[in-house]
Order: sequence, then structure tokens, then C-alpha cells
Amino acid sequence: MKALRLTALTAATAGAVALFLTVAHPERLAAALATLPAASLLAAVGATMAGVMLGAARWRGLLAAGGTQAGVARLFAALTTGAAVNNLVPARGGDAVRVEAAHKLTGAGRLEIAGTMVAERILDGFVLAILVAGGALLSGAGGGFVWIGGGLAAAIALGGAVALRRRFAKYRDGLGVALLTTGGIWFADVVMYGALAHGFELGLSLGALLLLVGAGNLALAVPGVAAGLGSFELVTLAGAHGIGLGGPELAAYVLAVHAVIVLPATVTGLALAPVAGLRPRFRARA
Repeated sequence: MKALRLTALTAATAGAVALFLTVAHPERLAAALATLPAASLLAAVGATMAGVMLGAARWRGLLAAGGTQAGVARLFAALTTGAAVNNLVPARGGDAVRVEAAHKLTGAGRLEIAGTMVAERILDGFVLAILVAGGALLSGAGGGFVWIGGGLAAAIALGGAVALRRRFAKYRDGLGVALLTTGGIWFADVVMYGALAHGFELGLSLGALLLLVGAGNLALAVPGVAAGLGSFELVTLAGAHGIGLGGPELAAYVLAVHAVIVLPATVTGLALAPVAGLRPRFRARA
């Protein structure tokens, strides 16, 4: 069964990548990528890593609400190490690594740590759905995106309220601050998208940026192939085409955005794996 699931994921990824390359035209893609200024790339990487640091601060607040005190720096190491593994293996295997790393660093129970991660997923999904709906309204993309984003936000809010009431009530005290921090995390992503859009001279509006951030990152949240390869590109391209965007630079832009989301966090996570207490495991696998 596991082999069948892996085969299906591999086939789906290969198909998505092939479709993306068909739409993008590889020769145009390479030429467009070469036009990206280094300043835009550096600004995008800085914004991405600022968002990751905010993620560690949010995690600290959720753990503190449950009675566990931990430093942001160590949680940043655990967070990026888990993200690195998620970007290298399918089906979000890095989440288990992140739980184990946080358990070693803080002494908190694994179930307690997993509970904070569930709360994070709820907050992220809610904010991203709001971005889709808000971006669609601001960009005039049409009612479809508005209904999808609004309906998803309502469903996540309802499901989150039930989950927090029944199993994770302790996190409600820090929920307001966590929600504001979540907004900051995704604002950093909007800045990253905007920096790259400026570099490619796409001239995207704020509404378009919000819609693309929401749609693309919701696609990454679905467990599947490592780093959301293929699915992110197709969903983001579909969102861009839905608001009337096009041109040879668009595919290069989508690919650059995905690279900036994945590569800096992966490199940082692998470098900080010893801080997260995972060096022996990596050596054993090597």
C-alpha cells in the first residue's frame, strides 16, 4: 500500500512538472530567470526568513500557553530542520522530525508539541483563505475565488473552534497574539512575492499578490510530494491566469517564488540540524 501511494505521488508529480514545463516553455523560462536582479532575490530571501523567524516566535507563544517555556532560537532550529525534511521527503515527514527535535530541546511531551502544530495549521489555513478571498475582491478576479476563499475560511474557523474547544482549549489564551503573528508571517510572504514581481517587472497589484500567496501556499499545505513540487507551480499559475496574468515571465516568476520558499529554509534547516539534536540520525542515514 505504501509503495502504491509513493508510485501515485511520483506519477502525479511527474505529470504536474511536465505540464508546467509545457506551459512555461523551458527555453523562455531560462531566459526570463536570467533577468532577475540580485537585489530583488536578496530582498525576497530576507523576507522569507523573517517570516520563518516569526513562525518560531508564534510557536514559542503557543507552547507557553500550554506551560512550556522555550527560546525562539532553539525553536527556529527545530522549525527549519523539520521544514528541510519536509522539502526533501514526501507526505510531510518533516513534521515528525520537528516534533522529535522540539521534544529534545524543550522537554515538552510529543502530544503537546503536535497540538501546537495543529493550532498552527488552523491559523495558517484561515489566514491564507482570507488572503484568497480578499485578493480576489481587490483584483476583481470574480466570484469564484471569493466564494472558495470565504467558504474555506468559514470551514477552517468552525473546525478550529471545535478542535480548540475539545482538545486544545489551553491555546485559546494565546490565540489572539498567535493570529496577529500569523498575519505577520504571511505579510512577509506578500513582501517576498512583491520583491520578485518587481524584479521580473510584472507590476502585480496588491490584490493579485494576496491571491497568489493564498492559493500557492494552500497548495503547499496539502500532504504530498516533497516541497509541493509541481502542484505549487500549477495552482499558482492557475490563480495567476484566473486574474488575467500571462507572459513568458510569469512561469519564471512562479518558479523563483517556489525556490525562495523552499531553498533558504532547507539550507538553514540542514545547517541547524545539530542544534536541533538530529546530527546522529543524519549521520546514520548517510
